[in-house]
Amino acid sequence: MTLRRLMLGRSLEQWRERAGLSRDEVAVELGCTTGRVRHLESGRNVATRPDLIVMAAMYGIPDDAREALLNTRSEAQKPGWWQTYRLPKRLAEYVTLESDATRVRNWEGELIPGLLQTDLYARRVATVGDPTASEADVSKRIAARLRRQERLTAKDAPLQLVAVMSEAALQRCAAVPEIGRDQLVHLVLATELANVSLHVLPFGVGIHPAMGGGFALLEFPPDTWPETGYQEYNLGGHLVDDPAAVASLGSLFDELAKQALSEDDSIRLISRYID
Repeated sequence: MTLRRLMLGRSLEQWRERAGLSRDEVAVELGCTTGRVRHLESGRNVATRPDLIVMAAMYGIPDDAREALLNTRSEAQKPGWWQTYRLPKRLAEYVTLESDATRVRNWEGELIPGLLQTDLYARRVATVGDPTASEADVSKRIAARLRRQERLTAKDAPLQLVAVMSEAALQRCAAVPEIGRDQLVHLVLATELANVSLHVLPFGVGIHPAMGGGFALLEFPPDTWPETGYQEYNLGGHLVDDPAAVASLGSLFDELAKQALSEDDSIRLISRYID
């Protein structure tokens, strides 16, 4: 699945509801099951060009909007690069959105933010976090993570990353010298990118509002897809698309950013751990 599929499906659902039609009525017109209409609207399947033209006529979609939908359909037919990595469903859903996001705000309490992890650090975390995973599965996940990181250094429209992480992640990283030093140096180097902003929440803050776990907020170009959250936990994670819940995560992130060190002070703290 790609963001274009999701966009096309959501648009079709909105146009159908605006026309006051049920999925059953659309299914009768298309000569298919109601379940297939549901899959078209969820992005699981892509409408054929003839079906899309029929739905556009049923919903009274203007010609210019119909052409935009047909163009989106053409883009939706293209597979996402991550599909060859056979990622777990929950991770694939996140990467689907991240690949088209313009900005990511990421909070991590125990881990180095994923987009800033080195190969060795990511491999150790993946192995310890899921000891039942095969070496092949771990390698695919790491390869996909490194591929995701390429957007940070893309020449055209690089991904904007604002990361806030707990000092605990630094200390745990430094406690494993064979991978920790390179990882911490990598963090400092990453802050040299104009599109990367990194802040550390120091131990001195004490109890803070996000001790329950890490999360990310993804923003997209205007009029494409609403801001979406993602909360991750051991061996799982889920997307958060309820507007109120996303707004709550946004407020939580803003509060963490206020309590965190400035970028310069964060780099100085990371450097002390390197030493």
